[in-house]
Amino acid sequence: MRKFAITLAAAAAVLLAGAFTYSADATLGSGTLGLPMAAKDYSPVDRVSCRTAGPLCPLGYTRVCRPFKCWCARCK
Repeated sequence: MRKFAITLAAAAAVLLAGAFTYSADATLGSGTLGLPMAAKDYSPVDRVSCRTAGPLCPLGYTRVCRPFKCWCARCK
């Protein structure tokens, strides 16, 4: 019986503390009205001209050499 009383008191304390700290900040539709328009213009794919990584440069970069100097430049 003592365990039940302690469990009941702890549950009541948690519920009471939750009631004091609860605030509803949810938007009920007005914040999501522009979502379909934004989803049309968004693409998660970043297109690059060089699609493979070279032996010296990472993916999205290509090796460019000029006289006396070489470096990795972004693909266009």
